[in-house]
Amino acid sequence: MNLSIHRRRHLALLIFALLLSMLFSHALMAAHALPEFSAKYAVQKYGVKLAQAHYQLNHTESGYKFTHHTKLSGFANLFSNDTVSAESLIDEVGDNLLLTHHKYTQTGKKNHRDEEFSILWNTYKNTLKGKITGVVKNKKIQLETDAEVWEALSFQIPLMIEANEATKEYSYKTLIKGKIETYNFVLTSSKKISFAGKQYQSLQLIHRDPKKKRALHIWIIPKLHNIPVIIENYRKEKEHSRMQLESIQFNNQEILTDQLAEDVEDDY
Repeated sequence: MNLSIHRRRHLALLIFALLLSMLFSHALMAAHALPEFSAKYAVQKYGVKLAQAHYQLNHTESGYKFTHHTKLSGFANLFSNDTVSAESLIDEVGDNLLLTHHKYTQTGKKNHRDEEFSILWNTYKNTLKGKITGVVKNKKIQLETDAEVWEALSFQIPLMIEANEATKEYSYKTLIKGKIETYNFVLTSSKKISFAGKQYQSLQLIHRDPKKKRALHIWIIPKLHNIPVIIENYRKEKEHSRMQLESIQFNNQEILTDQLAEDVEDDY
């Protein structure tokens, strides 16, 4: 009799643990503001495709894993075998999105720009402090921050989560070449874009660097989770290069693929 009661208690505990595990899993899924996705872009210069970039966002138990891989293609592949790979790990801690680790690797160059760093965060009593340690361009870095910090890959995550037609300015601290700088984006215009057989309203956000006379233009589609569809790099007010979305897949759903067709622009 006692053995039977013991077994029932043990079974009840197992069921309770299973329910907790299921609830915890669903809570994590609900916490993710962005779906998983896999996106491929054509990297162009002077209208010619020189490389293909593959971006992939995956959910983790604590947040996100964001990876990027670019490989030369077509005519450019005849002269070089360069590749670029990057990986960023991001944790969701309360209301904060916190970059915890980043690794960037470039092959095929003698003067490589490899970097890898980690950020140890302290969120005790609602404070936010981070210690950044790692190597950038063969130099050790050791920095401190009291705000969320991103880099050239991962800043796209908060931008995709936060961007909307009602908010005109966005500001992010970004670790560039071993130094923390501020990236300010301004929502400037909208236009209709045809992609995968449908028309979407897109928004343009611009970051300007007046010191270097450079600008970054990003076109996003709100109805596709703010996925960037066109990313343009300008130097001295002239387009230097651009990335254009070729295909996108959200949560293992149908792959959307097409060439972009831009319609008449509607300025704000």
